Amino acid sequence: MMNTSVAKSFAFPARNRLDVAEREAHHARNAELEAALTEGLARGFAEGLARGREAAQAEARDLLESSAREGLARGHGAGVAEMNCAADALRGALDAFNLERAQFATEAEAFCVDLALAIVARMIEADKARAEFARRATQAALQALAPEPATAVFLSPADLNSVGKAMSGLPLQEDATLKPGTSRVEAGRLLVESSLQEAFAQVRAAVIETKTKRTSKSEGKPESVLAEKRDAL
Repeated sequence: MMNTSVAKSFAFPARNRLDVAEREAHHARNAELEAALTEGLARGFAEGLARGREAAQAEARDLLESSAREGLARGHGAGVAEMNCAADALRGALDAFNLERAQFATEAEAFCVDLALAIVARMIEADKARAEFARRATQAALQALAPEPATAVFLSPADLNSVGKAMSGLPLQEDATLKPGTSRVEAGRLLVESSLQEAFAQVRAAVIETKTKRTSKSEGKPESVLAEKRDAL
């Protein structure tokens, strides 16, 4: 059986239409490329900005921490330096106070010694004190000479007049050559003579010698004492 259908005609599109379609397709591709490029640039800028912000924040944190550590170290160093300066000033003031106190104590002690000696010197000038010393010196001499009995007890006229009655029973004799406050006891060939002035002179010399030694020791002592205290601090 034969096909008797009629064949359809076909015609190629016109050249200008192909050019228009091609241009439209090219523009569409360019638009897509530009859109993709713009989107890529936008994403890259956003990601770069975000990363830059994070990096800047991290660097800022590091800088802040470093600054804080440096500030703390400087502040600690300045505080320690100020504390050391204050401690040195305090030590200096304490040393000066100790030195002044030591000097004051030495001067006060010397003054008290001189005052005591002056008071005693004034006291032994009294007739009653001299006569009492002569009486006691005589008693001490009698004890020292025992068992030899006293053959003569010599006193100054003033002392004999003052304490003669209290020494009754002894071979008392007056000796104008003796100073008040002096007694001389004889027992055969033995003799004991005591004088208030001589006794006071001996005591005074011993006290002054002791005071001089203590003063010399105190004058050389403060620096070594202060050095020991500074080392202890």
